[in-house]
Amino acid sequence: MNRFIKTSAPFALVMILLVSACVQQQEIKELRIPGHPQIYAFSNDLREVLKVPVRDKPEIEALLLQSGSMDIVFNGTSGQDNAYFTIVVLNTVSKLQTYSYNEGKPLNFRSFYFVDEQWYNSTHDEIEKPVLGTTMWFKGPETGATETSVSVEDNIIIIQGTSYKSLTMAGDRLVLVAFGIERI
Repeated sequence: MNRFIKTSAPFALVMILLVSACVQQQEIKELRIPGHPQIYAFSNDLREVLKVPVRDKPEIEALLLQSGSMDIVFNGTSGQDNAYFTIVVLNTVSKLQTYSYNEGKPLNFRSFYFVDEQWYNSTHDEIEKPVLGTTMWFKGPETGATETSVSVEDNIIIIQGTSYKSLTMAGDRLVLVAFGIERI
């Protein structure tokens, strides 16, 4: 009997480890919206994204629904944050544009950034400070983010993250707000 226990204990331990690995949940990074032909791919596990705080969600939803045009703004003083913004803005805007198109409400975007007091458009031309409409303002770890969140202030939706990962999560969270997704 003791010999049986000694030889089967390692086997049982291996089996427990294998079973526990199979039980762990896989990440959910894709989402299908009924009536939309494509699958929306996200950067992060959507269950984790849903934990990103959203303040004034009804106001954000109203801004996203009522707008036919959105301005994107960020502080261009940090090369590192600029690289983050390039990826996060592209991911966020592409999902929002596709979603709004499929919902029959096309959404257009203009993008601007500033360095100190000088403003620039998406082609890097110097411009006068633009009159902004409904705006998504991205803040990164080196350009003003104080937390990871999505909020609204004076018709400006603020998407901020204190690291690249948290900034991508905040961008994904804004998209889930637009999609009306509150749980997975």
